[in-house]
Amino acid sequence: MIAAALLALPLLTTSASGLVTWRTSDGARVEDERPVPVGSLQKPFVAKAWARAHPGLSPPRLRCDRTSRCWRSSGHGGLDIARALALSCNAYFRRLAADTPHDVLEAVLAEEGFSVPRPLSTDGAIGLAGVEGAVTIRPAALLAAYVRLIRAPWATGDGVRQLVLAGLRESPRDGTAAGLESGGFWAKTGTVPALDGRPLATSGWVIAVDDAGWAILGLLPRGTGREAARALGAALAPERPWMRGGSASPAALPAVQQAGASAARALPDDRVRVRLFEALRPRRIEVRNVGRASVLSSRGWVGPGAALSLRPGDRLEEGLWEVSFPARGLVRRILGALVCGVDAGGRLDLVAEMKAIEYVAGVLLAEMPDSHVDLRRLRIDLGAAVLRFLADGPRHGVVDACDTTHCSYFVGRGPRVRWTAPVRAVMLADPRGTGGRNPGLDGETWGWIRAAAREHGPRLWTAHCGGAPLSAHAVWGNGDRSVSVCSRHAARRTPWTRRWSDEDLARAFGGPVASAVVLDVGGVWTLRVGERELRFDEAHRRLAEVLGWDALPSPASRIRRLGGGWEAEGVGSGHRVGLCLGE
Repeated sequence: MIAAALLALPLLTTSASGLVTWRTSDGARVEDERPVPVGSLQKPFVAKAWARAHPGLSPPRLRCDRTSRCWRSSGHGGLDIARALALSCNAYFRRLAADTPHDVLEAVLAEEGFSVPRPLSTDGAIGLAGVEGAVTIRPAALLAAYVRLIRAPWATGDGVRQLVLAGLRESPRDGTAAGLESGGFWAKTGTVPALDGRPLATSGWVIAVDDAGWAILGLLPRGTGREAARALGAALAPERPWMRGGSASPAALPAVQQAGASAARALPDDRVRVRLFEALRPRRIEVRNVGRASVLSSRGWVGPGAALSLRPGDRLEEGLWEVSFPARGLVRRILGALVCGVDAGGRLDLVAEMKAIEYVAGVLLAEMPDSHVDLRRLRIDLGAAVLRFLADGPRHGVVDACDTTHCSYFVGRGPRVRWTAPVRAVMLADPRGTGGRNPGLDGETWGWIRAAAREHGPRLWTAHCGGAPLSAHAVWGNGDRSVSVCSRHAARRTPWTRRWSDEDLARAFGGPVASAVVLDVGGVWTLRVGERELRFDEAHRRLAEVLGWDALPSPASRIRRLGGGWEAEGVGSGHRVGLCLGE
C-alpha cells in the first residue's frame, strides 16, 4: 500500500502520533519517493488555473449551503476565495474548477509537479477522486510548489494569489489548520481515502510554510487533515515555542523575541504617547473640539466647536480634537488627550495620549488608506507589526513614538499628508472621507491584529524591499540581524538610479565631495563621504534637504563617479527592513 511505502523512506520523520513529515531542510532528493494523492492541498493551484483563465477578474463569491454537496453538510455560508480556502470548502473550489477550461487546469497542475490523469474531472481537480485515478504528486515536489506559491508572483492574476495567501494565513488561525495553534504559518490541510486501503477510513495531510520559506509536510496515515494539523502543531512545539500562543516560557525565546512577545501580550490595553509635528516643532498650534460633548481642559471646559490656541502647560482630556498648524496649513484629527510643552528654543512640544487601537488605526490610515479586500491580510500583518514595534519600548524618552518616518507614518484620524522633505508636508485628499469618524479599524480586525501581535513576526515595515530585504542591524547597527523574508517582492526587483551633481553634494555635506563610496562597516550600511562615515538615516536626511525626499530611495548598493557628479544605484524604496507595504 502507498502509506507503507512512504513510511519506509529514509528522509521521513515519524512522531509518536504516527505523523510522517517531510521538510525543505531535508536536503537530498529521495529517488524512490512515490507520487501520492494529497486531496485539498491541490486547491490553491486550482485558484491559479482559474486566474490564468480569467485575467483581470476577481474571484466570485459563493454561498455554500445544505444543497452544495460540501464536506460540511450544513454548508459554510457566504464565502470569498480566502475564506473558502481557510475552510477548504469543496463547493467553492468545485465552482472554480468547473469555470476553468480543463486544458488550463491540467497545464497548471502539471507545471506545479502534479501527475494528472486524463480526462481530469472537476472533483479530481480539487482532490476528491479516489486513490485510483487521483491527481498525485511527490512530497518533495509539493513542498517546492508551496514555497513558490508563497514567494513568487504569478504572471497572470497575482491579485488572486494575494487572496490565496490570505486564506492560507487564516487557515491556522480559525480554519481547518487551527490545530497548529500558530498564526505564524501559511498552512493548508487535506483529507484523502486511507492510503493503506482501509475501507471507510481516511489519511490526513497538512502543509505549513513560514516567512523564511521553510516548509514542512505532514501525513497522518490514520486520521483527517484537521487531526494531522494538531499532530504537526504538537510535533513543532518543542522546536518553535515562540510560534505557539503562550506555550513557551520566556527563557525559551531569543532575547529580542522575549521583550516583544511579553510586552505585546499586555499592550492592547495600554495607552500610547505620540509626539505630533515632530519634524516641524511649531510655535503656534490651534485645537478645536470636533466631538459632540464638552471636554475638560486645564483651562476649563471646551465645548463642541470651541477652539484654543495652545500654551505650554496646557492639558486637554480625551476627546476628538482637530489640531492645526496655521503656519504650514496642516490639520490632523486625534481621538485622545493632548499635553502641550515647550522646548529650549521656545517651540511647542505637543504629545497626544491615546488607546493603542487609535495609534494602530492612525498608522494603517497613513500607510494603507485603501481598505480593499485584497489588502485585509496585509492590514492585519501591519497592525501586528505596529504593536510589536511599540512593545520594544519608547523611542523618545517617555514618549513612545513620533509621527515622522523616524518612527512611523502616523496621521491619527486624518487627513493624510505626504512628506516631500524633512520639514515639508503636503495635505492629501482622504480617500475614505473619515472626517473624524471611525477610521475603519473594526473590532473584529482589531482582534485579529492583537492575536497576530502575540506571534513572532516583523516589528518594522518599509515601502518595498526591492527583492533584497535587509536586517535592522544592516541599516541601524542595533544588533538585530534577523531578516523578514518578503513574500510580496521576493522575485521582483525594482532598481533605481539617481544622479547627484558636485554642487548638490557640496550643499548637502557642507563642502566639496572628493570621494563617495558605500561600505559595510561591521555589517552596517555606511556611506563614506570624504573622511565622514554616515549611516542611512543621516545620509538620507542630508540629501533630502537639498534634493528632496527621494534623492536616496533606499540604502544604495553602489555609488560611482560619473561626469560632473555622482551616480547611485540601488533597489526598492524605504529602509528595506521588515514588512513590505508598497507595490
